[in-house]
Amino acid sequence: MRLDCVERRFAQLFSNYIRLVVIQPVPFILLPILITAVLSVGLLRHSDAFVKDELELYTPTDARARDELRLLDRLFHINDTDPFYATRRYDIKRAGYIIVTSEHENGDILNPLVMQAAMQLWSVIQSLTIEDSDAKRVNYPSICVKFPMPPEFGHAISAFLAPNITSPQQICVSNPLVEVFKFLFLPEHAFLNRSLDEITLGQISDAFTFEANGMTHLLGGISFDSSKRISGAKAMMLPYALRHATKAEDELAEKWELKLADFLLTYDSPVIRTSWWTYETLASESARDRQQLINMLGPCFIVVSVYTILSCCVLSWVRSRPLLAVGGVLSAAMAIVSGVGLLLLAGFNMTSVAYSMPFIVFSVGVDNVFILLSAWRSTSYELSLMERMRETFGDAAVSITVTSLTDLISFGVGCLTPFPSVQMFCAYAVVAVIFTYVYQLTFFAGIMVLTCRREIEGRHCLTFHMIKKDPPAKISNRKTDSTVPPSKFWSADFYAIAKKTKRIDKSFEKNHYLARFFRTTYADILLNPLVRMIIICAFLFYLIVATYGCINIKLGLEPNDLLPDNSYGKKTLEIVERYFSDYGSYLHVWMYNLSKVDLGHRRLWIVLEREIELYEHTEFTGYSDSWLRTFLEYVNKAGLYITEENFIYILQHVFLTQPAFTKYNRDVVFDSTGTMLEASRVPVRLRFVGFSNQSRAMHLFRRLAETSDLPTGVYADFFQFAEQYNAVLPGTLSSIAIAGAAVVLVSLVFIPVPAASLWVSFSIVSINIGILGFMTFWSVRLDFISMVTIVMSIGFCVDFAAHLAYNFAKGVNLSSSERMRNALYSVGTPILQSASSTILGVSFMASTESYVFRSFLKTIILVIVLGALHGLIILPVLLTMFHCGEEECESEETSKPIGMNDDMPSSIHCHEPLKNRLPRLAINEPPPAYKKHPSTTSSEYETHNAVNNYLESTLDAARSKPVVGFPYRISPEKCRQNRDKNVRKEDDLVGYHKHYKEPNLGRPPPPPSNKISEYESIELHHKRKPKELIYHNPNMAK
Repeated sequence: MRLDCVERRFAQLFSNYIRLVVIQPVPFILLPILITAVLSVGLLRHSDAFVKDELELYTPTDARARDELRLLDRLFHINDTDPFYATRRYDIKRAGYIIVTSEHENGDILNPLVMQAAMQLWSVIQSLTIEDSDAKRVNYPSICVKFPMPPEFGHAISAFLAPNITSPQQICVSNPLVEVFKFLFLPEHAFLNRSLDEITLGQISDAFTFEANGMTHLLGGISFDSSKRISGAKAMMLPYALRHATKAEDELAEKWELKLADFLLTYDSPVIRTSWWTYETLASESARDRQQLINMLGPCFIVVSVYTILSCCVLSWVRSRPLLAVGGVLSAAMAIVSGVGLLLLAGFNMTSVAYSMPFIVFSVGVDNVFILLSAWRSTSYELSLMERMRETFGDAAVSITVTSLTDLISFGVGCLTPFPSVQMFCAYAVVAVIFTYVYQLTFFAGIMVLTCRREIEGRHCLTFHMIKKDPPAKISNRKTDSTVPPSKFWSADFYAIAKKTKRIDKSFEKNHYLARFFRTTYADILLNPLVRMIIICAFLFYLIVATYGCINIKLGLEPNDLLPDNSYGKKTLEIVERYFSDYGSYLHVWMYNLSKVDLGHRRLWIVLEREIELYEHTEFTGYSDSWLRTFLEYVNKAGLYITEENFIYILQHVFLTQPAFTKYNRDVVFDSTGTMLEASRVPVRLRFVGFSNQSRAMHLFRRLAETSDLPTGVYADFFQFAEQYNAVLPGTLSSIAIAGAAVVLVSLVFIPVPAASLWVSFSIVSINIGILGFMTFWSVRLDFISMVTIVMSIGFCVDFAAHLAYNFAKGVNLSSSERMRNALYSVGTPILQSASSTILGVSFMASTESYVFRSFLKTIILVIVLGALHGLIILPVLLTMFHCGEEECESEETSKPIGMNDDMPSSIHCHEPLKNRLPRLAINEPPPAYKKHPSTTSSEYETHNAVNNYLESTLDAARSKPVVGFPYRISPEKCRQNRDKNVRKEDDLVGYHKHYKEPNLGRPPPPPSNKISEYESIELHHKRKPKELIYHNPNMAK
């Protein structure tokens, strides 16, 4: 069954369209250049549109953690001007830390010399200054978040130093313990003759620990003696926090952080090593890879251009196409500039991930150059420029449309993913693909017309001067048939026969040597039964291995993967994971809408206490800093009795008014009347939460909240990043399903044989299984980066499969082996060239040091390699093995060979399977010259006897080595004229007729006569032997 109505109309549309380009190619070249020049103005907005890399760009937009954070901020909002309490802080913006370790590996940080160097470093950091908008010098104490000095600080100083030393009322956030150490370890105090008690250290640092990606206690890798006293530590953390409530304050904080990073990059000490993390680390470090990609665009353009030029050249100065290759590369580059410029003018933002788009679209954009060039080389050299261009675009433009649509669909589905960075990348890719398709049909088509005209005129490909042709060889006086079928539809036997008769179409000999190789040698290898069996077994083994890899694939992207390998931020995160993972940040647990909860006879404070206990006894949590527990202890010590009537009054007017309990003011919210408790928040210490178990910890806490008797919310700073573990797998599967269904629909519409479209669908599934599976063996996890490349792979991998399936499905009454030869002849070389050019283009991303871009590179290489293997090996074998013969009668519109118009009558009538019929033959020249027999005067006798002998010899040769059907050319007008004339003379002429057993086969072909030279092609279709031919003239019967 053939469903080629859409495909035929598109082919006719592009065939008519190219007529306009051939007639006047200059406007089609100039218009895209003008559009590109205008849209390139948008590139001037590039720096303003760039969005700095932040974790929010790599977390799902519909993440549940975003709603949880908004609810937490609404209930327990904290400003920079509020007293800073680290355990209550959920905003990590403009906060960072410096980690100090000993110069010696695993050295003790509590060594007096090391501690002194650390404190001197902290003093220098505090003295770093920047200029504000008024050109005034501003240091860290001027822009830091302030913290009220707790009494523990003064107690510690009095206990360790002297009772008459007073502490300041306010200090910068996270500095109390550091300030204590500055007092303790100044040379004049010489304090380190004893260890610090763990309880005392806890008292000092209780309220000053700040959470930010693993930042916890100020000491890491702590070791204790037998008395549980601190005897040593491996690292020390110096945290900071900056005000950022207003735009001016945020700009000052950004300047100071950049100044800090520059200072630490050049800081050198013989005693200590420093590692640091700032809020600008991710943006500044990823900018290095972004700049590296920008620097690689030029070399990528040059290398791909050189490769394309070499691929478009052959051993002929006339048939080589260097300028066509340059035009194809320029077309892709112009499309990228136009697409990016348009979106920037429209106000779209851009992130660093989007900088990989030009490499991908540019590499894929030049692929269609090879498709169009292959279609041109396959046309007959005897045709005019107009005819060859119409045949080229009618043959290749549909295939280009299919691949462009599939790429567009894949990137379009990527725009629906929940990751902001992926949405930006796919938005730019969608527009670039559209411009690529438009420019290929305009700018590149115009360039192709000019280069093809130069080739037909026989001009040099570089100098454009006329090249003198060799004198034609002497050939037979017989009229040369100009209607030889296109060489891409020949069988190997017909090529041999045609070569002997010197009627071979030049397009085969002059085509690319790889195209000839794919049609002959390579096709013969694939048709070998043993080779087929090996390929099928290897394919099954591939599926087994890929399935095993899919089962063991790893999910999620770790924060350090966003940084280059040699980034200081990556080293810092590794140190934090090593020394500070035992005591993590805090989990915020809150109960809300308490004024509307009906507890019955239960008391609110008892229910709240039991709920908190659930979160304190998990594998990921420790103690909690509960206001309720402290409140109950205070009430018991004060000898107060709590009832439902006085609970709120004592809490609000007695407990929270005490200076020691000021920090708990941010943990309770009362209703508008002030008589009922509306919300309660408790921070719970996290422990042993690393990158590998963040998702599991988040799910555990959420399950506890969902099973609570009270409306409960939970949030930790790692929730947003851990959300990707939940979103990436379902997002990948749904995107693959949507894009796959759309691509299959496009294939069904444009590929005339539905069975071939189904095999294309099978290839998509197989390739995606291979990508997911082999990602595991190549150390690539399933994250938002690989997700977008996998979705993108649906469009890329179907390109090769669609090219081959579309060319396999073209033509009628062809055997599967001939279809495979035709398909490989047409697209085998373009597939190989496209795959190699794409890999060559994206290989420049290997120069970056970031996991993100290397993941792009690895996944795209998997996509291209697996797609090419399916298109050149697996799919040809499967199509030939499982292709069903055409058994139904084909109407005049569906059974006419390529090249026939709608007015030509069909001479093919099929009433039984193709395998039981005699192969179709094309006789493209008149019989040999006739000599009159001396014993007769009947010219008809001589003529028909010669014709009979000629046909019988042709049939015998065909049966010994069948030549399966191929399209033929015939003049429909001449066919009708001769048919009508011979019908009128039917009673006077003596001819032969084929006798069929089947009825209703229509009128047989007219008999040959002395006018036989007017026939350009006679097709004989019969299953009987020649001796069964019955002649109407009794004198001719034997």
